[in-house]
Amino acid sequence: MLPTFAASAPWETLVVCLLLLAAPAVAVRRLPQVWQLPGLAGTLAVALLTTDATLAYLAIAAGALLHAASAWRQSRTGAVTLMVSAVATAGCGLALLQGAPAAAFWLSCLALAFRLGTMPFHGGVASLCDRAPLIQTQQLSSAIALVFIHLRFVDHHAAAVTAAPVLVWYGAVAGMAGALMALVQRDVRGFYRCAATMHGGIMMAAIGVASLGNFAAALLVTVATGLALGGLGMMITALEDRTGAVSFSAGGGYSAAFPRLAALFAFFGGAGVGLPGTAGFVADDLILHTLWLERPATAIIVILAHATLAVATLITFGRVFMGRARPSLAPDLDWGERAVAVGVMVLLVVLGLDPGLVLEPADALLGALPALAPAP
Repeated sequence: MLPTFAASAPWETLVVCLLLLAAPAVAVRRLPQVWQLPGLAGTLAVALLTTDATLAYLAIAAGALLHAASAWRQSRTGAVTLMVSAVATAGCGLALLQGAPAAAFWLSCLALAFRLGTMPFHGGVASLCDRAPLIQTQQLSSAIALVFIHLRFVDHHAAAVTAAPVLVWYGAVAGMAGALMALVQRDVRGFYRCAATMHGGIMMAAIGVASLGNFAAALLVTVATGLALGGLGMMITALEDRTGAVSFSAGGGYSAAFPRLAALFAFFGGAGVGLPGTAGFVADDLILHTLWLERPATAIIVILAHATLAVATLITFGRVFMGRARPSLAPDLDWGERAVAVGVMVLLVVLGLDPGLVLEPADALLGALPALAPAP
């Protein structure tokens, strides 16, 4: 039996995942396929609360297929990518059932690359960010759950330790590439695509850090990034619902018409690049500390990636919200949009001020797991 304190880690992760899953439906009541939400919530609960590794992976695979069904009309590329990730995820569960933990580890990493949007597997996530950002927010909930079960069930094998330097370098370079692309975008959706790609790389690097022993930090990075990207995606959707597609050449000036939306856009953009007082700041500090001790060059790349995306975020905010005031008859955020945005914001701040709420239970559960022996 797990100690009660350690056993709280799956429940805390489930709360975060359910918040991201439900937030778009509350904020935008016209969201299609709302009927799938109970099924998706069920797959998250099974994956996070079961102690059976195969069942956990099969539940996430089923959730990926439900996300694919939701995305099909808006983004065929995103839907197909989710289907491919479902196959890899199910394959991981079956590999564990057959006693092949090394194969399960690599299949789980492949599924994560698709779900997190890590280059060069970022096409599906990029398409969702461009065509269906609210569905991208919802699929992030399952991506966080996939990271959790990866850390819990396959990241204690010898193959994970051997692969750690590769994953760290791969993630750091992929994150840097995404951040550089963000600097040259011409519209707000392009910025969001590149921000998601950059964070996909950093989350993959964090998974490599977990293999070096810092499991709780990897989970906090994923939670903080998912919340920040989800909040940013909802603010972009809210803005474009009122203005149409937003190009950087249009002149900006939307802060006068939508001050609350502008403030929350700035907050979520900042939280994604380590704004002090948010969970992202603590998460970045933890993984950078480990990288500096183990792989100093990758720590420098990760710092530069965050700095580059921070510059791109400031440029985006200036081109969209600053400048000559632009009047609009559309209202600022309505009650539903405000409620979910404030809920995500509060969670980011609470975890920033008291990261132990996630770190201590996660470390007690994930850090105490025994190493998996190779199959005979």
